Parts: sequence; C-alpha cells; structure tokens
Amino acid sequence: MGSRPPRRTAGRAAGPAPPRPPDVVLPDLDLADRSVLLSGRWDCALVDGAELTQARLEGQVVLESSVEDAVLDGALLAGMRCSSSRWERVSAVAADGARTQWADTEVTDARLSALRLPTARLDRVVLRRCRLDGVVLRDASLSDVVLDGCDLRGADLTGAQLRRVSFAGSDLTGADLAGSRCEDVDLRGATLEDLRGLDGLRGCTVDAVQLVALAPLLAAHIGLRTL
Repeated sequence: MGSRPPRRTAGRAAGPAPPRPPDVVLPDLDLADRSVLLSGRWDCALVDGAELTQARLEGQVVLESSVEDAVLDGALLAGMRCSSSRWERVSAVAADGARTQWADTEVTDARLSALRLPTARLDRVVLRRCRLDGVVLRDASLSDVVLDGCDLRGADLTGAQLRRVSFAGSDLTGADLAGSRCEDVDLRGATLEDLRGLDGLRGCTVDAVQLVALAPLLAAHIGLRTL
C-alpha cells in the first residue's frame, strides 16, 4: 500500500519557518599578534582587545576565530569573509562592510551603529543585543538570521532579501523596507513604529497587537480614509 499523505491539523495556520541555527564550534585558539591582525587571514585566532580603528582589512578571511573587545570603528572591511566564528563586545561604528559574507557566526553585545553592509550576505547568523541603529543593509541577502534584542532604529533595508529572519525584541522604529523581499520573516515582538516602505512587509508575520498599531500607516499607504 502507498504511504498516506500527512494529516492536516485543525486550528490556526502554522507560523513562519524559524531560522536555522549557526554551527559554531571553535578549536583551540592562538592569541593573534599585530602581524597576524594585518596578515589578511585570521584562522583559529583569538583577537582580544585589538585596536583596529580605521584599519584597512578589505578581503580579510576570518575562519573559526573569536573576536573579543576589538575596536574597528571606521575600518574598511569590504569583501571580508567570516565563517564559524564568534564576535563579542566588538565596536565597528561607521565601518564599511560592503560585499562582506558572514556564515555560521554569532555576534553578541556589539556596537555597530551606522555600519555599512550594502550587498552583504548573511547566512545562519545570530546577533544578540547589538546596536545596529542606522545600519545600511541595502540590497543585502539575509537567510536564517536571528536579530534578538537589537537596536535597528533607522535601518536601511531597501532592496534587501530576507528569508527565515527573526526580529524578536528588536527595535525597527523608522526602518526602511522599500523594495525588500521577505519570506518567513517573523516580526513578532519587534517595535515597528514609523516604518517606511510598507510594501516590503509582504511575506512578514506580525501579531494582532502590532497589526492594530500598524493600521494607520497601512491605511495611509493605500490611501484609505476613515471618518
């Protein structure tokens, strides 16, 4: 006999597919000295407290490394590739991360205000309690990304592609989603005041309370008048 089709469960529709978690298992790490920091490759490295303000690190490769308490404010990170790594308490304010690639990476308690990540690619990335106000993710690709308790006020997500992305506890006040394409994007638990580019919400999930709060913006967007 052939196999039976899966039974449909009654009740509410299933929520968005959750992001897949990153795979980060670090080996024994070697403390990176100045020559390693500027070598173009951090492999199994512990980058602890490094002062790299405005450093030119374009094309850097970061593999199975831990970056802690480093300062990369204004650094040039364009084209960086990071995989299987952890970043903790890092500051990269106003750094240029255009075309960077991040996979299987965890970022915690980082100061990333005004970080530029246009056309960047993030796959299986978790960001927890990070300051990302004014971050530029224009035309970026985010797949299986968790933004947990992050400050994303004024974020530029225009033209971005988001698939299986969660924003629980994050503040998206004033964020711009114009032209973004979303699939299985979970906005429940996020602050969504003064959003721009409301067409970009297609493919997102919100809760009932958020929907009520968004109603005036949505009504204005489609030209609906209430009397």
